[in-house]
Order: sequence, then structure tokens, then C-alpha cells
Amino acid sequence: MSEENKKKNDEFKMEYRFISHDYKMAYVLRRIEDLEREHFGLMIDRLDENHQDYSNWYNAVMEVKEEMNRMIYIYGQLGGSFDSEIPGVG
Repeated sequence: MSEENKKKNDEFKMEYRFISHDYKMAYVLRRIEDLEREHFGLMIDRLDENHQDYSNWYNAVMEVKEEMNRMIYIYGQLGGSFDSEIPGVG
């Protein structure tokens, strides 16, 4: 990361005094849950490729998937995992 980018990132940092690690984990999980729900709704309302609004629907699906990947990455950075801790389960 360049020195300029590092300074820019530092500009946005803030010390959290009231938000715990558990809150952060739960918040990201809620965002993931919301995105799963949104994706499910888009799949229920799936449009035919010939539909005039197909490109809008397709872009919405891709945006949800990109945001989902971002949230999963953040969850992992916070120490979260979707792997089962019980052998043979999951």
C-alpha cells in the first residue's frame, strides 16, 4: 500500500469505545443474512433473458453477490468462520 493510500485509510479510522468485537461479528452476520434474503427474493422474481428489465435484474444479482463476498471477507477478517467446529457436520 502506498504511503498516500495509508494516510487516506488512517483518515477514516476511529477508536470504538462502545462497540465490542461480538457486536461487530453479529452486525456483519446480520448484513450477510439480509443479503441472502435479498438474493433469495431476486431468485424468486427471476426474469427471462428476453425480458426488457433483465439487465437491471442481472446487475442487482451481481451487486448482491459482490456485497456478499465483501461481507464474508470482513467476517473472516474479524475471525469468523462458516466451517463447522464439529467434525463431520456442516
